[in-house]
Amino acid sequence: MAGDSQNPLVSNTRASDTSPTVQLHPLVLLTITDCITRHTLRQQEGPLVGAILGQQNGHEVTMEVAFQAKLMSNHHGDVVLDDEWFMKRLDDYKDVHKQPQLDIVAWFTLAPPTGPTPEILPIHNRISELTDSPILCLFHPSDAYSEATTAGKLPLTLYETVHENAAGGPNDKAMDIDGAVQNKALKFRELVYTVETGEAEMIAVDFVARGGGNATAVEGSSAASKGKDGKAAEEKDRKAKGKQKETPKEETIDESAALTAEDEELLSTLTAKMNAIRMLSRRISLLRTYLASLPPSYLSDPSLPLDPTPSNDHPLPLNHSILRSVSAMLARINILAPPDVEAFTLESQQEASDVQLVQLLSSITNSVSAARDLGKKSQIVETGKSQSRRGAGGMGSMMGGGYEGGGQYFDTIMGGGTSRQFRADQWS
Repeated sequence: MAGDSQNPLVSNTRASDTSPTVQLHPLVLLTITDCITRHTLRQQEGPLVGAILGQQNGHEVTMEVAFQAKLMSNHHGDVVLDDEWFMKRLDDYKDVHKQPQLDIVAWFTLAPPTGPTPEILPIHNRISELTDSPILCLFHPSDAYSEATTAGKLPLTLYETVHENAAGGPNDKAMDIDGAVQNKALKFRELVYTVETGEAEMIAVDFVARGGGNATAVEGSSAASKGKDGKAAEEKDRKAKGKQKETPKEETIDESAALTAEDEELLSTLTAKMNAIRMLSRRISLLRTYLASLPPSYLSDPSLPLDPTPSNDHPLPLNHSILRSVSAMLARINILAPPDVEAFTLESQQEASDVQLVQLLSSITNSVSAARDLGKKSQIVETGKSQSRRGAGGMGSMMGGGYEGGGQYFDTIMGGGTSRQFRADQWS
């Protein structure tokens, strides 16, 4: 860590509860790396400085966007910000992002892993006038190819500004009336940060990751092709250009070779799986090499000591935590690949048959229920038809039965003398 170095500008104290909680967005990292790449390829002199914009809500600080700042030299010879250009660029970023709460929360520059250098203090003091306690983001180019960076650690460090007592004995502290220490020095204390990603940033990072593989070093290849025979290569290029002018050909693009969105998604998925398998193969090879380099185990040979000392043949000592992790991993492999393949296959087929049988019974039950509903509806329809036929037959016998039938009907219904008198009459 940078805090363990002898840098006088770095504080040896750890971050306290009042220290800000930083959320770093990938867009800031992409901007910083792009600025470093341009600064290096253009062979520009002087330091690389940029501002980081974000939001601050209490102790939570978000770093969302960044831009490179323009520098100039003052009358003292120090490198400082171009205030007019810087403030105009800051207003432009606020207008483009349409976020009034977006403001300067930090600034970035390049520095060694030991921490900040005194040359950055004028710039830091100027940015401190624009915002309260800006965070310093130091990018370490020397750690870009280190083992920690390969393992996933970003080659950068964040610092907050603190004021500590200047170096000296206890009698060197100058106290004022209120008891405050006057002899204070500006120092930087390392902060802990987390990387936060939004949906838009994920799309941008994915686009950059896909397009990065298609880049080619045009300048490097042309310079390498010249070598010692630069003149001969130039003459060949001229001849080739002359032939191209003599026989012009129209460039055609094969539309069938263009990848669709589905093809690109499938290609990215297969590429991710290939990288995962390749990493798994490397880890397995590393474990095999480590286990092969260990001395013989006392579990297989009781005459061996419990903790053998390293020798020339077996230079690595026993690491029981790693061995326990390897043993636990081997125990979990039986779940993924059981030893008895035939029994596992038979059990899988039985479970598949049970599932299909349950599905068949469910379909039969649904069919029986549908047939029952159909029978109920058919019975209702037939009952209605029979009732309508009976009603039509009764009306026909009543109206078309003649003299005798009509007399019997009224005699049955009405009864008494009135009925007999009605029967004595003739039907018209």
